[in-house]
Amino acid sequence: MPHWIAGTPDHSDRDHSLRSGLAARDIRRLWSWRPSFHLADPAPALEDGGGTCPTGIRGKPLSPLRKNNSSLRRRGAVALAVAAAGVLVGTGMNPAAARPIGAFEVGGAIEVEYDAAGGPGVFGDPTGPELDAAKGGRFQEFERNASIYWNAVDGAHPVTGFIRDKWRALGAENGGLGYPVTGESSTPGKPGRYSHFQHGSIYWSVGTAAHQIGGVIRDKWAPVGWENSPLGFPITDEGSTSQGDGRFNLFEGGAIYWSKSTGSNVIWGAIRDQWVAAGGETGRYGLPKGDEYDYEGGKAQDFQGGKITWQP
Repeated sequence: MPHWIAGTPDHSDRDHSLRSGLAARDIRRLWSWRPSFHLADPAPALEDGGGTCPTGIRGKPLSPLRKNNSSLRRRGAVALAVAAAGVLVGTGMNPAAARPIGAFEVGGAIEVEYDAAGGPGVFGDPTGPELDAAKGGRFQEFERNASIYWNAVDGAHPVTGFIRDKWRALGAENGGLGYPVTGESSTPGKPGRYSHFQHGSIYWSVGTAAHQIGGVIRDKWAPVGWENSPLGFPITDEGSTSQGDGRFNLFEGGAIYWSKSTGSNVIWGAIRDQWVAAGGETGRYGLPKGDEYDYEGGKAQDFQGGKITWQP
């Protein structure tokens, strides 16, 4: 199904940074991953979860990639040393010791992310040991409704609060979203929070709660303006149309519908009101075939079953 297909939207606030982070994740694995005897073999590749990792969406920039060549050479030397240490750990020689924090130890890549993201002040103490996750990954739980998940492809990232609750309700790393590929961040315009995953995103705001959005629908939402557009935040997870031939997300100010025959299209405002009054997707108009456009001093939008117009 297309709804887990990740795309490449073009939006300056979030495009550059996650593109850098994902393009450089193998470099990050070498120089920021400190293996622990707790961690599984970092070599296995992630199995196909029904889509591809998203690029061109916002996240934290990987600043070491912007350093000069001499700095990169020094990083390279460190990377080789860390990789060699990983081989030794994998063979049972000279295992790296985890650090006691409260009643449990935190080690390896999870320890690195724990410290980098704020340590006890953000996560609290661990509530249990590091454990196995799906597909060769690892995770650890912390006091403040937070977890850190690691896998060999994307490294270690925290998942917290309402976003973690939604992610787990959708199956966590075994679900359609897969593993996190960023930590949680604030939305740049309207107040809210978001995290990106291998096959989609979860967005939260006070008025909308946490909802999943991904694939071609997220690709359409991006150029419109994300949550800062008239659509606003998603108010539903992605769902199937009544006929089973398409997908949709509802938003604060409208909707995006996709089907194989029509593509992804935004519907909002007075035209959407008329469409809903006529039965929506199951009414005589069916699904939108394009976005609204200027028409005789007003607006119009084409549907499978006809055209709806609006005049001011």
